Amino acid sequence: MEKILAIVIVGIAYYFIIFGKKHKAPIIFGLSLLVAVLKLVEGLEPYNISKVVDLNTLGLLAGMMIIVEFLRKTGVFQFLAIKIVKIGGKHFFWTITGLMVLVAIASAFLDNLVTIILIAPMIFLITDTLGLNPIPFLMLTIVIDNIGGMSTLIGSPLNLVLGSVSGLSFNDFIVNMGLISIISFVVVIILFKRYMKVDENVLKKLEQLSTVDERSAIIDRKSMKFSVTVFVGVIIFFALHSILNVELSFIALLGAIVIMLYHKKDFADISHEIDWDTLFFYAGLYILSYALEEVGVTQSLANIFTTFGHSKILYSFVIFWFVSFAIPWLSAVPGTLIIAPMIRLLVNSGFSSKLWWVYGVSANLATNLTPLGAVQNIVGMNLLSKQIGRDFSFGEYMKWAWKPYLITSLLGFVYSLLVVTRGG
Repeated sequence: MEKILAIVIVGIAYYFIIFGKKHKAPIIFGLSLLVAVLKLVEGLEPYNISKVVDLNTLGLLAGMMIIVEFLRKTGVFQFLAIKIVKIGGKHFFWTITGLMVLVAIASAFLDNLVTIILIAPMIFLITDTLGLNPIPFLMLTIVIDNIGGMSTLIGSPLNLVLGSVSGLSFNDFIVNMGLISIISFVVVIILFKRYMKVDENVLKKLEQLSTVDERSAIIDRKSMKFSVTVFVGVIIFFALHSILNVELSFIALLGAIVIMLYHKKDFADISHEIDWDTLFFYAGLYILSYALEEVGVTQSLANIFTTFGHSKILYSFVIFWFVSFAIPWLSAVPGTLIIAPMIRLLVNSGFSSKLWWVYGVSANLATNLTPLGAVQNIVGMNLLSKQIGRDFSFGEYMKWAWKPYLITSLLGFVYSLLVVTRGG
């Protein structure tokens, strides 16, 4: 009876994750507490909670939230965007490509949602000034945001969760995900190239936009220099964390503390900079995922895939496309917390450890297909709706997203097969 009730509660939680519009975090966290209070599974006592909820991931998120917020307030991202426009000059294709390179790099090291919030105003400024339809350009930004984020451990919430479940390091992600991220970037830019053709009138307006002084975007130069220095230092220590044997959360939180002390801020002063909803949402999801594992759902899923034997090509094909069709509807983080433990069971039972990258590539590229794939997709849709003055629908989003999703996923599958057949 306890197992059935636990599954029902998890089912209710996923209903709110997919269809809920408000108060998702308290609902999900509350349902996870209900599982603990009713003692539906063992191991959810307070003294054991750190073994269930990955505090390293939550600490990493909190630290980066603080660092990114201080960076954002300096105006450094707007400075870089305007600088790229000026460098591109009359060459509109290279201007947009340069902006997308900025998006990809930013999303590799910052929160995907932050990247969209920072870049969208620049996209709208450019399209408004030039009299262009903003839809293809913001859709391109959303897709590139997800593609850039897949290249590093901290680049997307999905990768953070995947790293915590798998134990893979910061450098592992760069080595195994970097190349397919670059390939996908190039392919998507080529797909959207036809929307970057402009006439003489647009070129004249582009020249006017190039006269904007990028230095005017910098709000606090001293703060910018210090915050950028700390941020770069944190990234360097991320790359060295396995050598130094220091957890990523400690590095991120120490970086946040240094910036706070420089700006003479207490925790009370920066509490509103932390996305508490995300932290409690993740904590609830970790508990619900643990419950599914304890009642045997994860093992049952793993058993289905073991029927395909140990043919690397066969099980890679099945898992890649299963994930590719599931993640756009389950959403990146909730889906990962269901499927990643299943991958762990398969790897522990003798399947190739490269299966982690089959999942990572498939899941990250799949987030582009629907607005549900990732929270930044939904935020991007809402920003676009406000900009064009009408509802930008679910179906309209998929109309723009299905082609880059399908082509990059096909490339990702070929890449995954090459990775898996290398052994491991």
